[in-house]
Amino acid sequence: MNELNLNKKGKYLLACSFGPDSMALLFLLYSQGYKFDVAIVNYHLREESDFEVKSLMEFAKEKDIRVHVFDVEHKITGNIEKECREIRYGFFKDLYTQYRYDAVLVAHHQDDLIETYILQKNRQNLPIYYGIKEKTVINGVQIVRPLLGYTKKELETICAENHVPYSIDKTNFDISYKRNEIRHKVIDKLSDEERTKLLKEIDDQNYDLAIMISDLNNNDLTSVEYILNLNEKEQKYALNLLVKKVLPNTSLSKQTVGQIILILKSSKPNVFCEVKKGLYFLKEYDKFKLTLDYPESYSYSYTLDKPGKLETDYFYLDFSDGAENRNISISDYPLTIRRISVDDTIVIHDHIVLARRLMIDWKMPITLRMRWPVITNHKGQVIYIPRYQKDFKVTKDCNFYVKY
Repeated sequence: MNELNLNKKGKYLLACSFGPDSMALLFLLYSQGYKFDVAIVNYHLREESDFEVKSLMEFAKEKDIRVHVFDVEHKITGNIEKECREIRYGFFKDLYTQYRYDAVLVAHHQDDLIETYILQKNRQNLPIYYGIKEKTVINGVQIVRPLLGYTKKELETICAENHVPYSIDKTNFDISYKRNEIRHKVIDKLSDEERTKLLKEIDDQNYDLAIMISDLNNNDLTSVEYILNLNEKEQKYALNLLVKKVLPNTSLSKQTVGQIILILKSSKPNVFCEVKKGLYFLKEYDKFKLTLDYPESYSYSYTLDKPGKLETDYFYLDFSDGAENRNISISDYPLTIRRISVDDTIVIHDHIVLARRLMIDWKMPITLRMRWPVITNHKGQVIYIPRYQKDFKVTKDCNFYVKY
């Protein structure tokens, strides 16, 4: 019997379903002297669930193992698998925090790893890792899977040889579920040689994937030129790495990635659009980003009744000693400093010039266009628009500047 690769000084919580996998892990932990408690959720979705919880508690009592039980009192509807997962991991997190466990142990095994890999390939997912990781963090909980080196048959043998009770969910034999179909039609029929070959393929894929992701993370993923020079697979990964920085549990569909690439290839220097509910895409000349900020949040208007100081999130001004260098006189007060409008006009050398024309000439990024200030006099006429300079630096004698 192989020794589990766990710290003997650790304190663990075993996630148990009373299936052969988690019961085999329970036996291995107990027989190898680990300190652990057990957690089980009774969803009341099957007739056998009460019996399974009772049987687990009786088996654990014989071995002086503490069992935490969560009884789901409401009826689970809709996406049952998703809701059960949320309930399960919410329960684990509460216990993990309360009892200060070092990790929650989950009984995924080698067959699960291969099954997940095949599903990932069939669905053409963009995984950060192929198969199942031995260690991961879910909702702030350290998850460890110590059985990834064991096959399903090996775990069932451990239970049989050591008289460990378990129950098998009848739905596991329903091949209308894709996972069950792969399990029974593919994995169960693998020879030892085929299994070894497939496991090596998974390792090789993860090695190549890790190199690619590392390379992407070491480059500027907000550079239009860099993204367009990547191949299609690298582009998909790059954009999904970006989105996970603002929405960790979100992925971009193949269609959305394609739309973004088309925008990056377009000649339009500035583009703003919503690519997913609450997620916005901004292209600004040779740079772009994915953001949760909506430009309406940049609307503002401030009043300066007389010469003085004013500092905001958008600009700083100090007209205490006058503002003639901004073409502003005392007769212009009270001044209004507000967000620029593309329809604003200003007189320059006796010519009326549109604000949007100036922004185009200055090659101003769209995010700055959405928050750039103008100063109007008491008549509402625009009398000053600060010039955009890409490499602008604040100096000590600067009495007005935009924060960007």
